[in-house]
Amino acid sequence: MIPDLEPPDGLLPNHSVNLGGGYVLLRARDRYSYRPGEAELRLISRFLDAPVPKFKRWARLRLPNGQVARCAWKETLKPAEKVRMARNIKVTINDRSEIAEVLYYAQLAVKLEYNEDGVYRFITVAMVSVYSRPDPELLQKSSQTVWSCQHHGDQALQLVSVKSIHSVVAMVPHRPVLPSGVEEDRFFLLEKPGLGLLTVDEETEDEGDGDE
Repeated sequence: MIPDLEPPDGLLPNHSVNLGGGYVLLRARDRYSYRPGEAELRLISRFLDAPVPKFKRWARLRLPNGQVARCAWKETLKPAEKVRMARNIKVTINDRSEIAEVLYYAQLAVKLEYNEDGVYRFITVAMVSVYSRPDPELLQKSSQTVWSCQHHGDQALQLVSVKSIHSVVAMVPHRPVLPSGVEEDRFFLLEKPGLGLLTVDEETEDEGDGDE
């Protein structure tokens, strides 16, 4: 009866970037330009087919399904009891669904070659570390229910468009005895943990960390 008492839908947090299609970049963000390592530089240069521009990392990405995907850059700085552990994602790479850990998000400026006015466009990407494919024997013996992977860290880096990210997933540590008889540390996939059960104040979260 009194519309002013009901806030309008679709409001975005301050300083966020609406990427379209339901994807929204959320703070925190680097105060100064980030200097990537050699492996990251090669990936970015290959992805852009151009020199690597200066850029700043972003900490979070809201997905069209309402989930907020985080990243290792910020989550690894927090005490274990305060980490939400929402940096593992399902993503499409080379037309195949993969599970990956997000290291950070970034907007890369690329100059339009056909434009003489020096106009740039932005490509929004995520630097990720891709988990291995699941153990095939364990997957078969569990009737396709136990997706058990290894994490290879910096040895499995990929740069992907943020719009190829579909959902946040959980990768739970476990130490199974594989059908081959080998016992090793691995991670198993759990999809959509807590989706719709928790509401986060996205505008105030991560304030006071010294970043923009």
